[in-house]
Amino acid sequence: MRREVAIAGIGQSEFSKASPYPAWELALQAILGALADAGVEGSEVDGMCRFAPPFEPVSEPMVVRGLGIRELSFFAESPLGGEALGAVIAHAAAAVSTGLANVVVVYRALKQSGGARFGRADQGPAGSAATGEHVLVPEDENRSFAWPYGLLSPGQLFALWAARYQYVHGLREEDLARALGSVAIQQRRYANENPAALMRDRVLDWDTYLGARMISRPLRLFDLCLENDGACALVLTSARRARALREDPVYVLSATQTLAPYREPMGLYTDDLLESFPPAAAERLYRTAGVGPRDIDFAELYDATSFMTVKGLESYGFVPEGSGWKHVTEAGIGPDSPLPVNTHGGHLSEGYLHGMNGVTEAVRQLRGTAVNQLRDPEVALVGAPSGSAMILSR
Repeated sequence: MRREVAIAGIGQSEFSKASPYPAWELALQAILGALADAGVEGSEVDGMCRFAPPFEPVSEPMVVRGLGIRELSFFAESPLGGEALGAVIAHAAAAVSTGLANVVVVYRALKQSGGARFGRADQGPAGSAATGEHVLVPEDENRSFAWPYGLLSPGQLFALWAARYQYVHGLREEDLARALGSVAIQQRRYANENPAALMRDRVLDWDTYLGARMISRPLRLFDLCLENDGACALVLTSARRARALREDPVYVLSATQTLAPYREPMGLYTDDLLESFPPAAAERLYRTAGVGPRDIDFAELYDATSFMTVKGLESYGFVPEGSGWKHVTEAGIGPDSPLPVNTHGGHLSEGYLHGMNGVTEAVRQLRGTAVNQLRDPEVALVGAPSGSAMILSR
């Protein structure tokens, strides 16, 4: 796959708290933007990859009708939220490199204002988005060990990982707060320069961060990602075709997918919760790309919480295990740091789309067209601490 496939186009809808558009229209806005960016007609699309339901509400037939596509020769779905990020790129790249498709669209659309939000418990048939009522009926045996005891939302799961990290590495509460706050504040600074970011007009300082309410200890309000509506899309094609198109191609060096046990609440009962972030997946990612951590110029890390950024630095070998908290506190993740991270503001401050806007930002950086443009970057890593990730290059 290395340099055989390229991202030729990117598209992104507006991020908002309550979009007037349905999810399918947001998806089409992003896809049409990506096609225009690449200089490709919708009729040329013969492959499609997306996040699987319930994470992705927009089906392939909706997009096919909207674009006027006559036939798809390849389509694939990837479940499990953030773990799907590397998978959808891997599937698309594999389809192009094996000849299953010539032009593949990858998309992610999210409409949280119209129903259940990730920051709340799942809703059952008797629940109502209007009343905020929730039905605590576990849908499988895994959740039966969590829901009846009040463990309902992703934020609570992330908080348990952060608390375990604090305990294992002997951190004081103020040490962890300083690390997580450093991530949240720097990503907000990136967002303040980003016209597309939801938090572009809201400055975050230490007094505001530390004074925010605790959502699920040790995570404060600004440690958790935004809830929003929006969509992102990519156009992938062969490297040869991409070089003849409108924009400079961004090559896929490798893309990996990994299923870690922490996806289900039962994963919380593992002997060591922090092993849910497997280093073997990162090793495989680097090996197939032919590069190592020192070759990466910047990273766009899945940040459902600020802790995920800290742990992601360790999971991908940028810093030794247990030292991520110290790295973000002392070296930082800003534009002049050894490794700039989440240069668009991330999920904490730009918008939440299961990592897809991290891919569009990486493409902009490698093209040299980003708002917070870094100095001459060549190689980027985009991914989640679970190991579902990709390495891109110009």
